Amino acid sequence: MMKTATRTLPSDQVLGYAELKNDLLFHRIPSSKRRYYVERPLAIGREKALEYKARYGTDVGAICRDRGIRVSLNERQGTIGQIRFRAQIELSSQERVITLYKSSMEELRQCAGVLLPGRSFSLQEVTDIHLAHELFHDLEFTELGYTNKRLDDISSLSLGPLRIRASVAKTSEIAAHAFSCHLLGLPCLPNLLDFAYMIHSGTLTAAEFWQEMERCSEALENG
Repeated sequence: MMKTATRTLPSDQVLGYAELKNDLLFHRIPSSKRRYYVERPLAIGREKALEYKARYGTDVGAICRDRGIRVSLNERQGTIGQIRFRAQIELSSQERVITLYKSSMEELRQCAGVLLPGRSFSLQEVTDIHLAHELFHDLEFTELGYTNKRLDDISSLSLGPLRIRASVAKTSEIAAHAFSCHLLGLPCLPNLLDFAYMIHSGTLTAAEFWQEMERCSEALENG
């Protein structure tokens, strides 16, 4: 664990649970199964990262080139309406393209110190974090199968005698966070940087962040 001046950073399990809570079907996951939907994708992402790190090293750009993925660096911010994003991947049998939005990632680089005092990131490091995340989704598309489809389904809706099954989509994101973290040797899952951005932009306070981490930790312990 890496320590700040006053706090220990949340574990991968806690940050994974924070991601899981964003799933649209989170409320339908039995509390006894929530740890499973955190720990299994963490393991899937970690195992693939260690395999690739041993085989290729940590040059994510070189891995993408070797796999035939085209990487596009866009100078603008990535936005759809009011939603801002930093990277996206387009996957098809004809072409696989990862687009990275430089302006949005520069914003993230500037605010990393909010939760990681003393740890600065270069723009290249932030770029590599997002590139590795999207690379994992390419691996899901081409060889692994999507993480949420590899895990147990949950019951989402009953229509008379029929019960519709659904997967937990956010498990794919948790696995991608773990892949990026372990491939690049990060101190924690990179979704911590999303919280740092929220604090920096004023949509979340540091106190609210730590309270949420405590709630996630307690939920995992009681699950």
